[in-house]
Amino acid sequence: MRLWPRSLLSRLLLIVLFGLLLANGMTLVSLMIERMSSAKSVMLGNLEYDVATSVAILDRLPAAERALWLPKLARSNYRYELSTGLPGPYPTSWRSQGAVRSLQETLGGRYQMSISAIPGPREHIQVHLTLHDGAPLTLDLWPRMPAIARWLPAVLIGQLLLLLGCAWLAVRQVVRPFIRFTQAVDALKPTSNATQTLPESGPVEVRQAARAFNAMQMRIQDHLKERAQILAAISHDLQTPITRMKLRVEMSEQPELRDKLLSDLDEMSRLVREGIAFARSAEVLEEKRQIVSLNAFLDSIACDYQDIDKAVTFLPCRGDDRFAVRPQALRRIMTNLLDNALKFGSHAEVTLSTPQQGQVELHVRDNGPGIPESELQAVLAPFYRVENSRNRHTGGTGLGLAIASQLVSQMAGTLTLSNLPQGGLDARVTLSDETL
Repeated sequence: MRLWPRSLLSRLLLIVLFGLLLANGMTLVSLMIERMSSAKSVMLGNLEYDVATSVAILDRLPAAERALWLPKLARSNYRYELSTGLPGPYPTSWRSQGAVRSLQETLGGRYQMSISAIPGPREHIQVHLTLHDGAPLTLDLWPRMPAIARWLPAVLIGQLLLLLGCAWLAVRQVVRPFIRFTQAVDALKPTSNATQTLPESGPVEVRQAARAFNAMQMRIQDHLKERAQILAAISHDLQTPITRMKLRVEMSEQPELRDKLLSDLDEMSRLVREGIAFARSAEVLEEKRQIVSLNAFLDSIACDYQDIDKAVTFLPCRGDDRFAVRPQALRRIMTNLLDNALKFGSHAEVTLSTPQQGQVELHVRDNGPGIPESELQAVLAPFYRVENSRNRHTGGTGLGLAIASQLVSQMAGTLTLSNLPQGGLDARVTLSDETL
């Protein structure tokens, strides 16, 4: 079991709090030692003076009047008795050493005395004296430490809570920029409609970090826009020479060579169209949201495939299926996922579910060979193909899933690929109502 916390906030809080408590504890202990020493000195000084005075009074009083003075000379922790007291060993307790030493210095030179420790629930000492007329006198003393004020524990608890609050506030001020920065990094999606900009406020270091992060986001956006523009421009410009090449090839007198060249040119045209579509998918979606019936929407897509003899089935969801979506973008996502499913499998199944309020999940499952676990994330990158061959029927352009992934990201959703236990691929699109 790991006792050390994982979060930076908890670690810094523990370190700061431990340091403050240690420093405050050392200060408190030093003050208490000094206070106890001072109070003990004062208490023993008062004991010496008071006992010496009381014994001198009793020594000078007539024997018949001494009993009347005993209550007047008694104190809260000691009293006098006109008896020989109780026998006992010499006191060795640390609590009584100071009082014993002080009484010996005060009375030992003037009176015959002995000191004994009296056992019991609360150990106390007795000082046995012999007055000048031979009468016995016993001082019954309960040694005690200087009293601590009743309000002191409350002050200590309040001080501890104050230290805890100050430590938490200080650590929170330090960690908060890191938390905001981490949240902004996690939410950083270059293809998203809205970019989370960090507020450039706070200490100088925080402002500099926020300014650098915001500038980085802008550079990433500019880089992606420039890349998309270059790809779109190249793809667009290639359409004209490809069309001219087709016209010239069709006039060829060699049918076998003509068919092969036309097939290659068709593949190039398809790659150019996919390149333009990928470049457009990187741009911010301008399509407005519309509330549609997803059951009817997805059923129409499945029927379009069925009309051209493609094995596509749709399983609708129960209950309210109306959600705010961007229909054209969602249709392109589903078309790309279905094309990919039918490319590697003979059957595709579309299911719709609402796992919780305000959220919808769309699944496209096929019965193909699936994708190796190590490449499930890599296939979402542009121009990546699992199959190493260049077969035009199964290799593809490597842009279908990349376009779908970018469009889902534009809609603030997630596209997740996973292999089915019975074989095949499951492409799951998760969208939330508040982000659609």
